Amino acid sequence: MDDSRITQSDRAWPDDAFRAVEGEQAPMPSRTPLSAEWQAYRDALVSYARAGAVALPPNDARNAVPVSLRPGRHSVHHSYIWLGGLSVVGTIVLIMLVSSVGSIMSMIEGGLPAVIALAMSAGVGLLTAAVVGAVVFVAQWLAWKNLSYELSATGFSLFSGIINKKRRHVPYRRIQSVNQQAGVLQRVLGICDVKIDTAGGAANKAVTLRYVRTAEAEALRSELFRRKKVLLAGGTLDEFGTAYVNGAVVPSAWMLACAGGDARAVKIAFGADPATVDVPLDRACVATGVRASSQGNVLDGADEILNDMRGVFGGQEVATGAVAYEAGLSNKELLFAGLSGAAGRFGVIIAGIIGLAGTVAQFFESNIEEWVEGAVAGVSADAPLTDQGVAALSGLFGSFAWQVALWAVVSVLALWAFSVVGTVVQYGGFKVRRRESRIEVEHGLLQRTFHGIDVDRVQTVVVKESFVRRLLGYCELSVGKIDSVAQDSQDGSASARGMVIHPFVKTARVPELLEGLLPEFSDMPVQTVRPAPVALRRAIVRKAVIRSTVFWLTACVVVGRVALEAALRAGVLAMEPGMLAALEVGFASVVALCIIAMALNVVDAILWYKASAMGYDRSFMSVTNGGLSRRTAVFPRKKIQFGFVKTNPFQRAAHVAIVNARTAAGVGGTTEQLWDVAEEDADRWMEWVRPRGTSRAPETAEDVS
Repeated sequence: MDDSRITQSDRAWPDDAFRAVEGEQAPMPSRTPLSAEWQAYRDALVSYARAGAVALPPNDARNAVPVSLRPGRHSVHHSYIWLGGLSVVGTIVLIMLVSSVGSIMSMIEGGLPAVIALAMSAGVGLLTAAVVGAVVFVAQWLAWKNLSYELSATGFSLFSGIINKKRRHVPYRRIQSVNQQAGVLQRVLGICDVKIDTAGGAANKAVTLRYVRTAEAEALRSELFRRKKVLLAGGTLDEFGTAYVNGAVVPSAWMLACAGGDARAVKIAFGADPATVDVPLDRACVATGVRASSQGNVLDGADEILNDMRGVFGGQEVATGAVAYEAGLSNKELLFAGLSGAAGRFGVIIAGIIGLAGTVAQFFESNIEEWVEGAVAGVSADAPLTDQGVAALSGLFGSFAWQVALWAVVSVLALWAFSVVGTVVQYGGFKVRRRESRIEVEHGLLQRTFHGIDVDRVQTVVVKESFVRRLLGYCELSVGKIDSVAQDSQDGSASARGMVIHPFVKTARVPELLEGLLPEFSDMPVQTVRPAPVALRRAIVRKAVIRSTVFWLTACVVVGRVALEAALRAGVLAMEPGMLAALEVGFASVVALCIIAMALNVVDAILWYKASAMGYDRSFMSVTNGGLSRRTAVFPRKKIQFGFVKTNPFQRAAHVAIVNARTAAGVGGTTEQLWDVAEEDADRWMEWVRPRGTSRAPETAEDVS
């Protein structure tokens, strides 16, 4: 048998040529009768395809087919053993080094020379690391030998477990997205982690496949979506991935390679009508007519070089479908995205500063005690309370205090700058594209992240405008999708932002992006339903009092100040005048800050009333909740799982209600709501959201007014 082309044989058609999986009907050859010659060719082709999936000769043309597209089970890359083992061993060694410091100090304090103590600790550490490393690498090798995956006729299967064997089966129909992530070292090696997300919400877990060659991950992603498309179209698949849809035969990449690229012969052999098969099938995925955005930045060149290198084991790039639209980040957008990303880490930066400040305080503990004692001692007990506070503050802010304050400011700025640079690198090489029926987002100059989702799984389009973004005329554009819980803890938390398809884009460009990426969502309904007039008063009370943490904090501070005054007057508590003056100044500062915060809450409530609205037409609904920041969600009517109107006694007295629309976005679903809508508007919306089979639903908000 020739390696590049199947020859005819006299072997009979095997009964198990197409295996049924999990009770589903196995796809059978077409009803088109075949001659004995074609039947023999088909028999030989099937036998050849089954026999040569592994251990191919170097000159075999089938080597061009990625391993993940071949029949049978496949192992992940061997870096699973040594790279995964090194990460575990490195963590253990680091813990051992930290824990050995105390032992070394104890031996030195016990009279043992420092050199001997270090040598003994190093010897024990090396021996322990060698034993632990051997155990870890053996365990990784056993795990790798028992880890494999397979593409069957109905779904993706993952096999794992050394003692307790486990198989996870993901039906192609339920696959929502196939994402990739690669750290710095993984990108250098050309391997990545693949996460297969399913439409299961909180009740389902994503399947993570670690240490896969980049080329195989790309081929796997394309093949999974191809098979899903076939099954959703009512077609069937055989064990080799050949598709049968409405009488048409679409050969798989493996079957084409086994037939020497003769797609016409494969189609006829598997039942296609020869009269309808005129030319071979061109399976090359060439992107033609791509509408690309002109946006680009200085990091795109470096990212293209890294992508072209592909890593040590990356392999040749695999075409994954035609791209219809692509956009990136301009230099300005990249900088703003870095600044906004750093702003999201402000809490981490402050926590780091507090930790460093605690370390410095311990180091200069004696200096600080002398400094505070001198400041308090310089306060005259006969002076007025205000003068005591001023004197205490002037003593506290001596030369040493200004040095500490300057150190803190420089540290904050340095950490902020590092955070900005890190976020810019994180968004380096950012690209968002529409590829066939999928939206794909990838970014990361060093650590590369790829997210992709089928358009039919998109639940909502969300436009977020923070206060700073609104001032600049920018926003964040994201989509809400059905999320599932990741199998491992490293990726287990679902992002509340959904999948960000542009981190910092001009608000005026949103219609253009939606037209190119999501034309199915580009027609936003006109928002005509606004909160009732009484909603302004209710919003101020709700935001500035009832739900205001600042208001209740202020109340607690005032109560504490009154209790302190009562304790001092009753003689229950005694306090130095300087310390009391410092507390008075601190109390006044906290109250002033709280008043400013409460004023901002009032402003936020007024802006919410002015900017919030909702709209709906025959097919879509949109909800905007404004304020200092603003969020707009757009979603199809058919994506609404259920809608309901909710009221409390105060709302019923004011004749208003909360409109709630529930979608499947996120883990467990997401509710989009608008507060304090007039009762008549809420009733009209309930009529619109009602299933149309029971009564006629109005097409737009205007139709019911």
